[in-house]
Amino acid sequence: MRRCVPCLRLLCEGTGLLRGGAGSPSPSSSSSPNFSHAAEEKIEKESQALKRVACYPHRFMTRPVLPVPTSQILSPLFLSNLMELNQLATDLHCLSFSAPKAHWDAAVILLKDSPDAKEYEVWVNPSVPGYDDRNAVAPMYGMWENCISCGASMAWVVRPQRITCSGYDEHGSQKVQVLDGMRARCLMHELDHLMGKTIFDQTTGPEFVVSSVAMAQRHLWPANFPSAEAYMTIPGQFFDYVRNTTVIPPGMEWWYAQNTREEFGNDRIAR
Repeated sequence: MRRCVPCLRLLCEGTGLLRGGAGSPSPSSSSSPNFSHAAEEKIEKESQALKRVACYPHRFMTRPVLPVPTSQILSPLFLSNLMELNQLATDLHCLSFSAPKAHWDAAVILLKDSPDAKEYEVWVNPSVPGYDDRNAVAPMYGMWENCISCGASMAWVVRPQRITCSGYDEHGSQKVQVLDGMRARCLMHELDHLMGKTIFDQTTGPEFVVSSVAMAQRHLWPANFPSAEAYMTIPGQFFDYVRNTTVIPPGMEWWYAQNTREEFGNDRIAR
């Protein structure tokens, strides 16, 4: 059976030098001393950065953080902590990141516009109306989410397709934005951390949490496990509950086309 699998871990990209698919170096370049040295340096940098990440059930992953007083947003201490947070997120190649992951008790989120963006957008004290309203009537996307603070686990999480977020930027100026697609999902994912929650809290039940190894064996799962929509949705895709079909995250079509590779495997035949 042929399956298309995106090579990006959505909330933490992983080491680009080790990633297959488009943009991978040729065998001749990968055997050069310069490439090997660069790869070793990058792996070592990520390894050291990972040691600084708070992992569930660390206390920063299980309790709400404190809001940042607006009078302190431009303080030297805040800006220093923000610089360190930005550097850690950059070293880990994350699409989004939040202060609790870096042992910082502050309501701060970093968010990229796209996987290829160089800079992070800063959200201080972000607020989303209707956050965590399980009875909300709104268009939803389902997705297999992972998290750098939750080990090699993936969880099926349903979130709104579009949100309105208000907060402050790194200069202390108020801002309100409408976010959709992957940006909305990443912000809501990090907002969970500010509230002391993880993907384990936001999934439907224990059967909707699997390991990355199990995800690679999806073709051997029982039919429609753990649900029909979760079963048919590969990592990196959304399930659109309005259209009742899988979709590529809006705004990421080009990235998805460039970073998707084909895998071949054998289905287990039921007798």
